Amino acid sequence: MLIVNNAEKGIRTYCEPIEKILLKEQTSFRTIDYSELPQINLTHYPGIILSGSPRGDDIVDHHLPFFRWILDWTNPIFGICAGHHIVGKLFGAELIRNAEKEQGEIQIKIVQRDAIFEGLLEVFVGHGNHNDSISLSVAFDLLATSDSCRNQMVKHKLRHLYTTQFHPEVTTPRLIVNFIKLCKKFSSQVASF
Repeated sequence: MLIVNNAEKGIRTYCEPIEKILLKEQTSFRTIDYSELPQINLTHYPGIILSGSPRGDDIVDHHLPFFRWILDWTNPIFGICAGHHIVGKLFGAELIRNAEKEQGEIQIKIVQRDAIFEGLLEVFVGHGNHNDSISLSVAFDLLATSDSCRNQMVKHKLRHLYTTQFHPEVTTPRLIVNFIKLCKKFSSQVASF
């Protein structure tokens, strides 16, 4: 598994909880900074997790050139907060500034069932920590929402590409565990061809 740190070099706040979940699940991983992406052979990884970031307003436009490969990537991806914004923008979503802010615990409601929600109730606690959000790209289905932010979790209509506005690494590690299972299943299916 590859974890891409969307924070600036040396700031690992959003990666460490993800790493702990992967360690607990005995899943090997490597963490890199987003700026290292051009030097990485991504085909070695069965799945990729894109972390959040504490950086301000210009993160999406600044980071976008490092993530254009996602448009053609077929392996599973899970984007969190900043990762959600970057993926959304790549697929034509609009960045929404300061209209759907959330801080702390929030109620997330599943609106479309998916295997990624295995073991979760229809309403579960998520952790919000954002000022910006994104509109829903036509390439994605809405999976979960909250009262203050419509697009809490989305999935690409044709690929195993999930993104969340909230931070599952804080309150909902089950989503990341389910993503690990999906990556293993996807990897074994690809290997059998």
